[in-house]
Amino acid sequence: MMEYLRNEKKHVVYSILLGVVGSLIGISIFGLSGYMISLSFFEPPIFVILLIISMIKLFGMTKGGLKYLERLLSHNATFKLISRMRTRYFESTLSDDRDRHNVRFIQTLSRHFEDIENYYITIIYPYVVAALLSIVIILLSAILNTAMIVISLLVVLLMLVILPFVFSRWDDKIDAEYDRLDTNAFLKTYQFIHGFTDLFIDGKNTIVQSDIDDQLKSITRNKNRKSFKDSMIDFLSGMIQLGIITAVIILMQDDHIFLIPMLILLVISFFEVLTPVVEPASQYFNTKQKVEQIENETSNIESEPKVSGAELTLSNVSYKYPAGAYDALSDVSLTVNSGEKHAIIGSSGSGKTTLLNRLIEKRDMGVMPQHLDFYNATIRDNLTMFGHFKISDEAIKSLLAEFGLDHFNPDDFVYYTGQLSGGEQKRLHFIRMIIEDEDWWILDKPSAKLNKELQEKVWHSILNRQTVIVSTHDLSYIHEFDRIHFIENGRIIESGIYEDLMARRGAVHEAVKRFRDYL
Repeated sequence: MMEYLRNEKKHVVYSILLGVVGSLIGISIFGLSGYMISLSFFEPPIFVILLIISMIKLFGMTKGGLKYLERLLSHNATFKLISRMRTRYFESTLSDDRDRHNVRFIQTLSRHFEDIENYYITIIYPYVVAALLSIVIILLSAILNTAMIVISLLVVLLMLVILPFVFSRWDDKIDAEYDRLDTNAFLKTYQFIHGFTDLFIDGKNTIVQSDIDDQLKSITRNKNRKSFKDSMIDFLSGMIQLGIITAVIILMQDDHIFLIPMLILLVISFFEVLTPVVEPASQYFNTKQKVEQIENETSNIESEPKVSGAELTLSNVSYKYPAGAYDALSDVSLTVNSGEKHAIIGSSGSGKTTLLNRLIEKRDMGVMPQHLDFYNATIRDNLTMFGHFKISDEAIKSLLAEFGLDHFNPDDFVYYTGQLSGGEQKRLHFIRMIIEDEDWWILDKPSAKLNKELQEKVWHSILNRQTVIVSTHDLSYIHEFDRIHFIENGRIIESGIYEDLMARRGAVHEAVKRFRDYL
């Protein structure tokens, strides 16, 4: 991690120093206020009171300016660090063949980069400032009373070491549970939204909806536990603060009784610096693990070597998503020979997409993933991947017209977000695959979001390819495939040719029957 901060060393050092000085000034404001209260018992001259008030005002203005500069420098250094990490990450993954199209991966990746931001802004910087400030306070306490040194050390030890360590264990459990619940809720919600039709036909929509409600209730309970943990931190901090104030009163009531108001306010202001650090510090190890995960992804990306040849095989493959409660694939075996056409069917959430992703890892092929990639660029650049695939503009126009996209021209600039409909994205990606012209194709729900005429065009093009693997809910052309595989709960429960499977009157027969009845 330090290599990313190497160019920002000055900004980091200056921001920490500004943070320490700003915190000291903030404490001084409380100290001066307390001193003025104590001084009022001796009826000081009015100019002394005005002088103290002016100093408090000046310190307040100075603190605000220093706080602004500290935030400016620390955030600037952190954002530059994240920028470098993102750049290196995506450069490192350009040639990585693992599936990075799915929305869950992108969501998790974004959250990890947010964790990196919080790692520095809410954990590291404030903790370092609090630690350095504590050293200054301990040294200053020696001026008043030797016993105050011991008290200060105990306070620092409790607030910066013991409490964060104790609550870190609690945090780890809460965060691990949240990740699991969040992942399960996401998968079930995605299953419900994108597979509602199939779930409705199967009579499983109410079951999935009930599961989603249960997951959301569990997430709420998890958040309540986190809120309770935060409340416990505030409660314990308040109790420690009360104990310190009591000790100050006892120690100072004889020789320095007039300083007690000032010291009480100093204690309160010191805890205002320490208490906000406890909760982020308790998350240090959990957050550090996530930061290291990104670093490892950046520096150690390795993919399984792609195979070539006439055969693609999966043998006893199982797969579980991180923090998932169940196996998305369980002991799956599948062989695809060159020239064959395979269909993978099953209800939403059964494991079809996961199975396709495992196949994609095995060899180079034309791919239509579940989530399509487009860029704010021209139609030509999107279809040719910025000139990587060679084709004339006339050929592009012909393909656009064939798939009902003749309202586009190669030079048209499109904005991916909001401009392209789901059907347009699907067809443009299909054209991109035709231009790429790989011998093997693998497609996830290729006819979704298309009308009947366009579905026929797409299926006709797919079935004319040399080797095809398709995941689909559209069973209109299922009889045209050489092999059909029915997957349920991550397992292939039926596999064979269409005629045999229909004669068996099993899962494939029932799926085809429901599809035809639905039509």
